Amino acid sequence: MNALLGAALALALGQAAPPPPAPPSAPPELTLDAALAELDRQSLTLAQARSRADEARGVARQASSALLPTLTAQGSYVLNNAAAEVSPPGMGPIVIQPKHALTATGTARVPLVVPNAWYDVAQARDSARAAEASVAATRLAVRTGFTQSAHGAAAAEEVVAASERAVESAAELARSAERRVAAGTAAPLDVLRARTELVRRQSDLARARADLDGARLALGVLLGREGPVRVRVPEVGPEPIPEQAAPRGALAAQALERRPELSAERARAEAAEQGVRSAWARLAPQLSASGSAFASDAPYPTGEKQGWRATLDLTWTLYDGGYRYGKRDQAEAQAAGARAAEEAQRLAILQEVQDGLREVEVSGERLRLATAQRQLAADAAASARRSFEAGVASSLDVIDANDRLYAADTGLADARARLAQARLALERAVGVER
Repeated sequence: MNALLGAALALALGQAAPPPPAPPSAPPELTLDAALAELDRQSLTLAQARSRADEARGVARQASSALLPTLTAQGSYVLNNAAAEVSPPGMGPIVIQPKHALTATGTARVPLVVPNAWYDVAQARDSARAAEASVAATRLAVRTGFTQSAHGAAAAEEVVAASERAVESAAELARSAERRVAAGTAAPLDVLRARTELVRRQSDLARARADLDGARLALGVLLGREGPVRVRVPEVGPEPIPEQAAPRGALAAQALERRPELSAERARAEAAEQGVRSAWARLAPQLSASGSAFASDAPYPTGEKQGWRATLDLTWTLYDGGYRYGKRDQAEAQAAGARAAEEAQRLAILQEVQDGLREVEVSGERLRLATAQRQLAADAAASARRSFEAGVASSLDVIDANDRLYAADTGLADARARLAQARLALERAVGVER
């Protein structure tokens, strides 16, 4: 505002108007498909989601280990302060305690009946499925948000173009006013008004270019770049998309079937149910078998230097201070919360579909009206310029008509972007990936 007032004061003092701001250098340009492919590779948000899925798969593998055999090897060297051996009648010496002994042992343990581990594994796998579905949901949201931002940047380009046309119109008005003043058919005030309007339009152009630079820089950051990027997006027309023609009930059913968010919540609920079963299974006994083989450089009391052992172990915790009951209560509470979250997600998806359809309809009507308004404003601006040249209209009439044309141009750009963004939001609500 201060710059605009300063420029107007300079014009009033007879100084020349400042030149229009120079256009910025052109940034790298990508098609939408190429940008989305790069987004899949470079998005830090997607990388974090994938890392969580990998972590969940690692947890599932850890849980599976409780049902698989374990093999251990152990070696030891023992040095005693004294050796001891006995010699029973009719037998050779039996070593009770060797002076030193080097021993190697190998042990295998096989879980046979571990009820809670069965459900722990199922719970971990359901959690991994939920994490993988969350990756798909994150990818859909990231791609939709990026494409919406790309359409917003395209609208900013249209605003820059409209501002450049407004600058040209204001400059032409200033030249026309100067010609009329020189011919004595207009007051010098018309020139001042026209030049002031030119400065205002140049200010609008500078702001529009700054907004465009910011939008392109935001796209570059989303792609993991440090500089701005221009993404070419398809033009948006008023024609309906397939989702608009589908019955609302069928569209809602399609959304409930496709949306990865609901699949993730459903998997979390199933994992929580498995957690409840695991908590109950902790009350049951566990059965395992183990076998070991050992060897030593000193003979054992049997007289042999190697041997083996097999055991069958039954473990049944009868009382643990209430830990298992507390674990069960925790699991049941988590399951109740997971079921509530699943239902909340289902209702949210249905609402998104309804809101998306309504927003697409409203945005389509706004685009139709903005197109008509722009045509009327263009006709009015052209008529005002002709009337001013003929001397039957004032510079204020031309400035007002140009204002309306500029507002119509920016409104049309905004309407196109909003319709494109509304369609993308509806497609995301239905679970369609573009």
